[in-house]
Amino acid sequence: MSDQTQSPTPVELTILQVLWQRGPSTVREIHDTLREQRQAGLSTTLKMVQVMTEKGLLKKDDSVRPQIFTPSRRQDQTQVQLLDELIQRAFGGSAQKLVLRAVSSKRISTEELAEIKKLINAARKEKT
Repeated sequence: MSDQTQSPTPVELTILQVLWQRGPSTVREIHDTLREQRQAGLSTTLKMVQVMTEKGLLKKDDSVRPQIFTPSRRQDQTQVQLLDELIQRAFGGSAQKLVLRAVSSKRISTEELAEIKKLINAARKEKT
C-alpha cells in the first residue's frame, strides 16, 4: 500500500468514529457500539473490519485474543485528507470557495463563527 491511506467509505467512517471515541476495540465491542446506531450482523461488522485492515485503515493487534483493532490514522489526519479531497473534487482546489459556501449555507453557529474569527486573527498575527 502507498503512503497515502485510501479514503474511508461512509460505513468505514462510522467504524473509525467508534474507534476514535472508544479507543482500541475488539470486533464485538465495535459491533455492540454500532448496533446502537444501525442494524447489522456481527459477521457484517467482522467483514468490514477485515476489509478496512486490508485497505490500511485499521491496524490489528494479533498478540491478544480476541484481536484488538485501532485506526491507522488519527481522526484529525483523516479529516484533513477528506477535506482536501472535497476541496479538490467539489471546489476546484479552492479552500476559499469551500469556506464561502459553508458560511453562506447558514449552518455555522454564532459560537463557530466566533472561533473562525479567532483563527483568522491568529493567522494574521503570525503573518506580521
